[in-house]
Amino acid sequence: MSNPSVTAPVVLIAAMSHDRVIGSKSGMPWSLPEEYDRYLATVRQGVVVMGRKSYEIFGADLDPHRCVVVTHREKWGSACVAPSVEGALRQAAVTGETIFVAGGASVYQQALPLADRMYLSVIDGDFQGDTWFPAFDPADWRIERQERQAGYSFFDYRRV
Repeated sequence: MSNPSVTAPVVLIAAMSHDRVIGSKSGMPWSLPEEYDRYLATVRQGVVVMGRKSYEIFGADLDPHRCVVVTHREKWGSACVAPSVEGALRQAAVTGETIFVAGGASVYQQALPLADRMYLSVIDGDFQGDTWFPAFDPADWRIERQERQAGYSFFDYRRV
């Protein structure tokens, strides 16, 4: 179900609670530095596509020259911008590198049908939030790898 105009691999990467909470107000409702370090190490291996609000939260930790921010603004700092998720994916695909879609909820929702893989960290515990990762049909995905870490479980899903 990948987008034929995007030839680079598209990977959704997220940390979420068991009930898919990914955010609360202006950040994540948990603090798990080891998981966040894993996220940063992973996304540095490719190009990151994310919405403006997510970039405002996480952008300081990313190389802006390796980010495409989905926004209708003409410029957003040093990051590249695109007015739509599909436009951002096409722009990121020019590099030939893996594209990591890193939020927020609307960007995940739009990119889910185009994704080849998902890297999901499921955080231990129950959290209140106002933003959720989109529901997906497990029948469309196969777990390639699962790892138990302190405070979370990591899942590498590949589209069937």
